[in-house]
Amino acid sequence: MAKGRLAVLLGTLIVALGFGTQSPRAAETEECRDSPNEAVTILPAPLRKWGAISCTPYGQVLGAGDGWMWASLDDAKGVLIPSQMMAHGRPRALGNDSYFVGIKVRQLEDDDLASAVGLFDTGLDIENTNAKAYRVELTSVSGATSVFEFLDFGSFAGGMYCPEEGCVADSRFLIMHQGSNDGSI
Repeated sequence: MAKGRLAVLLGTLIVALGFGTQSPRAAETEECRDSPNEAVTILPAPLRKWGAISCTPYGQVLGAGDGWMWASLDDAKGVLIPSQMMAHGRPRALGNDSYFVGIKVRQLEDDDLASAVGLFDTGLDIENTNAKAYRVELTSVSGATSVFEFLDFGSFAGGMYCPEEGCVADSRFLIMHQGSNDGSI
C-alpha cells in the first residue's frame, strides 16, 4: 500500500510535469504572485539549506534549491514533492489552487535517529556518524498530509517517504550539491 502511494506521489509527478532534474521556478517568482496568503512560500530550517518551494501549473512543489539536485536512488530521476498529493492518477493543472499550508519539522533523536539513518544507509555504506535527521510533515490546502524524513550528512543529504506504515526504503533519494566532487558516497 505504501509503495503504491509513493509511486503516485513521487514518480507520476516527476514524469508528468517533465521537470527531470531541472528546478522549477522558486516561490518568490512572478509565477507565484497570486498565491493565497496562507500558502507557505519559504521553507523552515534545515530544509531551506537544500530545498525550495516552487510554483508550477500543477500547484506548489517541494524540490531542489538553487545549486542542489534531488535524485531518486532507484532510477536517478529528479524528485519533486507535490502539494497536490493526488490519491491516484495523473496530476491536474490546479495552479495556485494547490499549495502547502503547513510544514512542520522535528529533529529526530536517539533511537528514531538511529532507525532513520540505518534504513537510509541500507546498501549505501555511508561513512558519517554525525548525521542529523528530521521528520517533516507537509500539509496541503486539501488537508492531506505526507510525511518524509530528511537526513543531513553534512556535505550531502537524503530523504525518504514515511507513511503511517513506516518509512519506505524504495523511496530514498539523494540531495547533492551540484558540481560537488567530494566522493562522500
